[in-house]
Amino acid sequence: MENQEFFDYQINLKIGDIRLLHHCVLQTIKYWPGAPARPYEEQEHLWYVRDSLQRIMLDYNFNNQ
Repeated sequence: MENQEFFDYQINLKIGDIRLLHHCVLQTIKYWPGAPARPYEEQEHLWYVRDSLQRIMLDYNFNNQ
């Protein structure tokens, strides 16, 4: 991965899509097989994605309900 370039992407999702992705990430964390089957950095990244999706849902709930 030392020569890999990193890009940022933006996508438009509805709140239902965010909730579904959040659920998928939670299930992946729950059933994560652990190292060495998967790199340990992946689990840390899943926690980051989980928290980011949670922030989006909280922001939506605060501003739209």
